[in-house]
Amino acid sequence: MTTKFDFSDPSVLAALKPRYPPYWNIIQYCRHFGVCKRSDNHIRWYARVRTKKGSYRQHVIGLASKVGTPGFTFDEALLAAEQWFSSSEVALIASDPYAVGSKTGLNYCPWGLEFTIGHALRDYIEWKRLAANKATFDSLVSLVNHHILSRLGHVRLDDFNGRHVKQFYLDVLETPPKRGTQILGARRKLSEMTDDELRCRKSTLNTLVGILRLSLKLAWENGETNSERAWKCIRRLPNRQRPRMLFLSREECRQLLFHCRPDLKVLVLGGLYTGCRVTELDRLLVRDVATKVFGIYVSSPKGGTPRFVFLPDEGMAFFLSITKGRSPDDYAFVHQDGGQWRGRHKHLFRDVVERAKLPNGFVFHGLRHTYASQLVQAATPIIVVAQQLGHATADTVARTYGHLSPQIREAQIRHNFAPLASEFETMAADMRAELDSISERLKPDDWRKYAELEPQNSWPKSNYVANFDWSRNDLRKDD
Repeated sequence: MTTKFDFSDPSVLAALKPRYPPYWNIIQYCRHFGVCKRSDNHIRWYARVRTKKGSYRQHVIGLASKVGTPGFTFDEALLAAEQWFSSSEVALIASDPYAVGSKTGLNYCPWGLEFTIGHALRDYIEWKRLAANKATFDSLVSLVNHHILSRLGHVRLDDFNGRHVKQFYLDVLETPPKRGTQILGARRKLSEMTDDELRCRKSTLNTLVGILRLSLKLAWENGETNSERAWKCIRRLPNRQRPRMLFLSREECRQLLFHCRPDLKVLVLGGLYTGCRVTELDRLLVRDVATKVFGIYVSSPKGGTPRFVFLPDEGMAFFLSITKGRSPDDYAFVHQDGGQWRGRHKHLFRDVVERAKLPNGFVFHGLRHTYASQLVQAATPIIVVAQQLGHATADTVARTYGHLSPQIREAQIRHNFAPLASEFETMAADMRAELDSISERLKPDDWRKYAELEPQNSWPKSNYVANFDWSRNDLRKDD
């Protein structure tokens, strides 16, 4: 059980603020146990299941016992909830439960004397258990379990060749993407996919290719095979990364803020001033503000490497105002009930986007893209944007937002090109006002229009991929 609230402690129940919706703890995913507190003298135990249709069904267990008042103790209520979960009535409508937390092992039990792809993946996973951070490791295990083992786990390493590779590629590309615990849709031919769908499938496949190739190379290095064919016959598919298009203008940011309720507005401003992920904001402590640098200290980022994020004067004033007079160990951003957000912003943010009439599909993570896009448009050096976002190199920023920076190229070429012919150099000096006017006239109102000039298919400018650096971390996603 994930215990956000320790309901077994009477002092915790007493400290809960009265409200209509129950407070919930997760027993298993799709199985929740909670308490509804209408007043200090009216506390009821609840159980809840997620149905197969995606909605929730709640069940009132009964009143919580107090001194001199009959009712259910915590243990009695939890047992009653388990009995309700296992009843035939619930079994007909409820989704299958699954354990809280990420899986840390493979869905594969190697056996026999023959060394298979499954054995190679097992050894690679055990190496990554030592070498990778938790987020990367969890993602790795999930990808291997879902995509690779069922297709290739049984194949002998010495039998593996290019024919297996081709069939594996086709199987992954034609299989619909996995979305949580939803049932996969029907397989689709490549010819039936849009360019964007094919680009996304290629991106997933190339991540799997990196995992598989490194696993088989490790097996060869460990002496499990004398042939290099298995890992050398695996190559990435040429693919073109889609430019980042879904971000907001400054006016759209103001419209978004106008429709936010107070606690959500504070969270949104935090995203716009820093470009941080929502999980990074949710874990930010008061003591992390204005420590050592003119900005904030992000101690728990996605990639595992802490960083400083510098702030503009306006942003520093904002952070000082929301942390003034608070304990250093308090969370900087809190829900209106005083707790952490923990994903509770999602439905609120979706409603705000709809009311503000912003682009359909814009999510909170889009604030990070908005932050990066507007810095790039303002001619901020790419490496500075990358450091602010916490990327190891500037490559990701250049690929994702490079289409927004033609004005940087224009400025560099206009001012750094060495003269060739003196007569035209003199003419250009005389025409300075006219040339500046042309430059200003050709600047679009919306820099997103530059991306419309980019090819819309998934083929990159070059299809040569043999020199791909397999040592880099293929599990890192562009964000």
